[in-house]
Amino acid sequence: MLNLKDPDLPAWPAALKPIGEGKFDQEPFDAWWARHGHALSHLHPQIAEQWIHRHWTYSHFSFLPLDELASREESWDSGTIVRDVMRYGHDGCDYTPDFDYRTFQRRGEADRHATAVALDAGTWDYPIVVLETPNGFIDARRPRPDARFVLIEGHQRMRYLNALHTRGHTPLGPHRIFVLTWTDGVGRKRAETS
Repeated sequence: MLNLKDPDLPAWPAALKPIGEGKFDQEPFDAWWARHGHALSHLHPQIAEQWIHRHWTYSHFSFLPLDELASREESWDSGTIVRDVMRYGHDGCDYTPDFDYRTFQRRGEADRHATAVALDAGTWDYPIVVLETPNGFIDARRPRPDARFVLIEGHQRMRYLNALHTRGHTPLGPHRIFVLTWTDGVGRKRAETS
């Protein structure tokens, strides 16, 4: 099982850190990608934008060595995502589906959250990013031997999808997702032997 409870220190190379990271004047993704895209060419640019550039070491998953990750894009239906993708440290979602629905809908049509606008139209604007965990994982609460995928990026999209799914308003989909596999650098899946 992959131990997510006490991961190693961030493994991401300091040279990849966005200029101005954590400040209001952080460099835009396009400039960052122009400098570092060659080092991350094995990952889809949207993975780099939404996860690495946007969250940098604020991600619980910054311990994953970027050069040992492989990615693929898949299309999943809402039910499969809600059933098969676990969030680290959570038994399901933090809040009730009704709370999440109201949160993302806000005060009506003119004030809906961008996540709600996209999913209400059929699917999200950016795919979520999940890590394949063939033997499950251990998180802060307990071992999860049957969890085959853990959510890395896309928590708000996941919360709203769950709220819609619970209410019976399943978005049309299918939904694009990025699946990461942690390899040992030569293509063998590392998480299978952990």
